[in-house]
Amino acid sequence: MKNIFFSILFLFFLSPWAPAYAHSLWLNIDNHQAKPGQKVHIGVGWGHKFPKDEIIKEKFLNQVYAIDAKGVKISLKQLSQTEFEFVPEAEGTYTIVANIHPGFLSKTTDGYKLKAKKGLDNVLSCFRFDIRAKAIINVGNCIKIAEQKVGDPLEIIPLKNPNKLIEGELFPLKVLYDGKALPYAKVKATYAGFSDQPNTFAFVTKADKEGVAQIRILKKGRWVVNVLHEVPYPDPEKCDKYRYNYCFTFQVEE
Repeated sequence: MKNIFFSILFLFFLSPWAPAYAHSLWLNIDNHQAKPGQKVHIGVGWGHKFPKDEIIKEKFLNQVYAIDAKGVKISLKQLSQTEFEFVPEAEGTYTIVANIHPGFLSKTTDGYKLKAKKGLDNVLSCFRFDIRAKAIINVGNCIKIAEQKVGDPLEIIPLKNPNKLIEGELFPLKVLYDGKALPYAKVKATYAGFSDQPNTFAFVTKADKEGVAQIRILKKGRWVVNVLHEVPYPDPEKCDKYRYNYCFTFQVEE
């Protein structure tokens, strides 16, 4: 089973564009404003083109689940390798989170290896990847949302209910790293239909010294916000850096 997982991981990362760009993980949700007892469909997006690009394999995913406003973890019904179903029982704000299995990727003169660089020959670079995603579902008459931290190493916190946004408005978000504000983080955002080209975003900005970024809502529809953050790996003989990739998706109602 372990060999199967690493074979899948190898195929995803060692494609022609892997050296230039990091894959992103995101959540496609059919209803961000649900009613108690109403089924919510959740799809897992993967690749470089939002909202649909590649199909992620089931073994590649680590966790997909919901968290209620009190921090209680809720399991989801899995419909397929990329589709899940959530039925909220009570009113409130729910956070849907997803992540993949983390690992190492080393670039060598002989190609890419899914290993730390220690023990490999002719290593050019190495990073430890951590790729995660989050979305919020409002159930019932929710106007305000709790600024709830999931506790991911890198995280995006919405400071306003995204379901109440209107076209042209600024959407404030806070970027956290290791539980603290990440000053001057580069924040990229785009909406479904903006472009069919990979890694192309409609809006790019930087967070302020408090880690707060303002996203201009250019159009109604489905949106994704992405932050990529790199820090040195603590043991340079093993690897060069950590690479964190985080996406937050939301819906601006038509």
